Amino acid sequence: MNQHIYQLISFLLNYPTEEMIDILPEIEREIEEQTNSQITGNIKQFIQQSKEMSLDDWITHYIEHFDFGRLTNLYVTYLKLGEQRERGLELLKLKKYYEAHGFEVTDKELPDYLPVILEFCANVSVEASNELLSMHQQAIGEIHGKLQENNSYYSLLFDALFLYMEENGVTAVALEEA
Repeated sequence: MNQHIYQLISFLLNYPTEEMIDILPEIEREIEEQTNSQITGNIKQFIQQSKEMSLDDWITHYIEHFDFGRLTNLYVTYLKLGEQRERGLELLKLKKYYEAHGFEVTDKELPDYLPVILEFCANVSVEASNELLSMHQQAIGEIHGKLQENNSYYSLLFDALFLYMEENGVTAVALEEA
């Protein structure tokens, strides 16, 4: 199964830039190939809302939620472990997991950064991506819930992510527990 939706969501969860704005029309064309209209609709709605904002407003929204939001940052082990020593062990385990699946992680981002996780998921087997996402779905679900509470349109990307995870075989029962 082509897992390009993980790649698109990973890209859209990165810090907004002028280059990102330039690529949005290409992403809109690419998601037209997706058969799940709910996933397509969520991503299109996110893109539309992003296009309606100035780059400065988009950056401000991003920073408020992901850089300053302790409960909505994109580091999936942070919410549970914070800066504890155990988090370092989790990060090391994640790096080893990536390496075991032939995915090289740079030192540019921590291995628990959600866009890195989704990049990995886009480039490995469905089984490997499902295993990793299942391990972190509770944290991803908590970030999603906080974004919804804060009325952040980024929750649309998480809606699409959970739909796609379910489509790939991460069970609905497991998602409900998240």
